[in-house]
Amino acid sequence: MFNPNCMKISAIFKLTLSLLLAGLLTGRAEAAESVRVPENRVIYECFVRNFSPEGTFKGVERQVGRLADLGVDVIWLMPIYKLGDKDKIGSYSSPYAVKDYKAVNPDMGTEADLRSLIKAIHDAGMEVWFDWVGNHTSTDNVWVSSHPEYYGNKFTHPNGWNDVWQLDVNNAAMHDAMIDAMQYWVDNFDIDGYRCDYASGPTETFWSKATSRVLKNGKRIAWLAEDDSKPALVSKGYFDYNYAWAFHDRLLDFAGSGNVSNLRNACVELNSGSAYNGRSRMVYLSNHDVVQDKGGTEDRLFGKYLKPLTVLEFTVYGMPLLYNGQEIGYSSGSVSLGDKRPIDWSRPDTEMTELIKTLAEVKHTEPALRTGSQNGSFSPLQTDKDNTIFAYKRTSGNENVVVMLNLSNFTQTFNISGNLPKGIFRDVFSQRVVDFSKSSTFSLPAMGYSLWVSNPNGTPSGDDDIKEEISTIYVENKSGWNPLYLYAWANGEPELLGSWPGLKSTGTRTIDGREFLVFPMPRCEVRYNFIFNNNSGSQFDAFSFTPSQDKYVSITSSSSTDVQISSGLGVIGLDEEEGARYFTLTGLEVETPAPGNIYIRVSGTGKAVKVKF
Repeated sequence: MFNPNCMKISAIFKLTLSLLLAGLLTGRAEAAESVRVPENRVIYECFVRNFSPEGTFKGVERQVGRLADLGVDVIWLMPIYKLGDKDKIGSYSSPYAVKDYKAVNPDMGTEADLRSLIKAIHDAGMEVWFDWVGNHTSTDNVWVSSHPEYYGNKFTHPNGWNDVWQLDVNNAAMHDAMIDAMQYWVDNFDIDGYRCDYASGPTETFWSKATSRVLKNGKRIAWLAEDDSKPALVSKGYFDYNYAWAFHDRLLDFAGSGNVSNLRNACVELNSGSAYNGRSRMVYLSNHDVVQDKGGTEDRLFGKYLKPLTVLEFTVYGMPLLYNGQEIGYSSGSVSLGDKRPIDWSRPDTEMTELIKTLAEVKHTEPALRTGSQNGSFSPLQTDKDNTIFAYKRTSGNENVVVMLNLSNFTQTFNISGNLPKGIFRDVFSQRVVDFSKSSTFSLPAMGYSLWVSNPNGTPSGDDDIKEEISTIYVENKSGWNPLYLYAWANGEPELLGSWPGLKSTGTRTIDGREFLVFPMPRCEVRYNFIFNNNSGSQFDAFSFTPSQDKYVSITSSSSTDVQISSGLGVIGLDEEEGARYFTLTGLEVETPAPGNIYIRVSGTGKAVKVKF
């Protein structure tokens, strides 16, 4: 029978573990009604060739339901047209070297396969946008011989792209032929919009024609421009969105410098572009060009900042983009558009998946996060730790969403002054409920984040209630296994840390000068057996333990030993030794001790004492 002493496992642990993970969704019972409109879309870029091992439409169709459940509104298919055979940039043709604008790439499947995919996307409640290449064609495009005038009767490679010829962007007959091809896919394949490659290449005249003449059942379709050099393409109404390209560059700068002030300024500038009033932009951490040109996927580019910046991507402004496996933390390294490297779906980062699923749901339910014609305003919030904490609010009418990001390597306790909205709010990650009218002091772990939504009927909860419901195993990892997993089982009891291989470490803590991996779990009075493993066949039974308190161990690849820490030291008076490091009694290193609290102080000689500030 189920032991009542562990009843917290199924309910409370979902709440308390999420606080330490600072990213797992723990429940949406109190969420507002989900309303999906063009002002709160989430878009997913799908590189069909690399999305599945076979690289086909059928390979994408198998995962349509999962993408809908993730919270995707639009699936943008990178070019699906027949590609050039000449002058390839790799083993395969670039998707942006189109040979025939009205033919399906046979490597991806048949027209029937494409129609089946589009129907599945529509049946799942999502839109499908095609990728259009209006500036150039492959060097063996059908127009090269039949209509050389479309190229101005001369053939040049734009921007050093040796696999394509530049079109004559002023040729009116070419405009008509291209618009005819765009309408072909709308009429015959029921698509809903276009993402337009290198949108600054074709003229405004062309885009004015195309966006007014390419219609679906007599109505306008959606238009996304790969461009930020010509805001007029959006302000004049040709496009609904363009790339927030310069903002992405600012994010990369931040990842290299860690300068929170610069990041704050970049977000203010993103929200203040008058050219985009009533319109919107696409915000992204990754896409196919980033993966090819910047050295790899978002994990390599943003490192430790990835998850807080993912929260920012969904909440700062505009339409967030997910790219080919981003939702599982897939790391590909740099991949050329002329090569094939299918996503490995077998090792998902489930924390990232749940984080994105939560963020998409909040995007759909909170009016303050809308954009375009219903844009919610953006306001930074002043804190007493502005060099490490970035806090801001989005506001629409009486609706507010508050975001707090700790962009440091230390746990931070901070105060927010000024324009913090009043009322009762709930953090969608930890499910904590706080009355902002009475409290403006918050705490976040290193690289932690919170996202607060209005919860007027909620009952405020305190930190102490949460802390008492969890235990933590701190592991000094000398096994060589990375990542390291911890699995726990007991006869007749639920799996404490999830099904095999169990829980991956949620982060690191430095305690007594030693680095420990962190494995939080629900407090319980049942004795569990714990197994360390690398999820690749290597494992060992470590110890039996009743998780009613914290535990500190050091492990190799075959054994574990307990570690003693200094928390049993007697308390001495106020101490501010210069150069000393300070830790909470649970082992969290802090940058600045707070008055009235007790800490472990470690001096430069390694001596540890307990002090009260």
